[in-house]
Amino acid sequence: MIKSKTMKHTILFLFIGLCIASCRKTDYPTFDDSVIDIYFTQDSVSYSFGVTPLSTTEHVIKLPVRIIGAPMKDLARNFKIEVVDKRTNAESPLHYTVPEQLTLDKDSVNTFVPVTLKRSDLGDSEWAVAFRLLPNDYFNPTAQTEKEISCEAIITFNNIVSKPNWTNWSGNFAWAENYMGPWNPIVYVTFMDFFHQLEEKVPATYKALVERYGENLDQKYNHPYMEPQDFGGWDYDFDYTLQKYVLGPMYEYFQAHPELGVTDFPKPNV
Repeated sequence: MIKSKTMKHTILFLFIGLCIASCRKTDYPTFDDSVIDIYFTQDSVSYSFGVTPLSTTEHVIKLPVRIIGAPMKDLARNFKIEVVDKRTNAESPLHYTVPEQLTLDKDSVNTFVPVTLKRSDLGDSEWAVAFRLLPNDYFNPTAQTEKEISCEAIITFNNIVSKPNWTNWSGNFAWAENYMGPWNPIVYVTFMDFFHQLEEKVPATYKALVERYGENLDQKYNHPYMEPQDFGGWDYDFDYTLQKYVLGPMYEYFQAHPELGVTDFPKPNV
């Protein structure tokens, strides 16, 4: 009887010991607080040199990056990325450049990847470059959603100048050919450049035009004295101002830059 009780006690102690041992083992990943999670807060960005001034040859895109965890007050930490080849057709340094060293400043949880886009060799193609965060001694890439792409970010960019959505009251494309000659992407880009300069030269007129058509003259406007059709492009309510402060400088610019090939731009009557 005594041996039986002793045996039961022994088995009970062994069972408790196994339970304690098993509780010390985890079936979930343990957290190493020396390695902080890092991720892109924006996974896609698009940019077009399009109607930017011809003097604009580069543009910097800042891909935002954030960490999960507390900042380190006395230490700036480097993080790493790589190009995702299967999502990229742009070439470095022909179409873009990225710094060799990327750093999260001390006492900060936010940073970015600066990507410099280059305009000169883009042609009429669509380009893309994608980046993936890599683990290192400080950071471990993590997904904030179920999508794996949260550890990746892609930039799509081009230098394509499309015709603006300027229409007349008949709904037809309303390029002001009698003022600017035949449709020409270079003329359009130059027009937008000098148009934006109106903000300093004649701010009241610039404000009025922006209220009607938007900052890039790409919004629809219903003219009060015409049929309720979409109306855009050249606004005859501001004809004199546009000729004097936009077309005049444009004509002089093309005369001074024959290499642009714009030989049929009409001389304005101002």
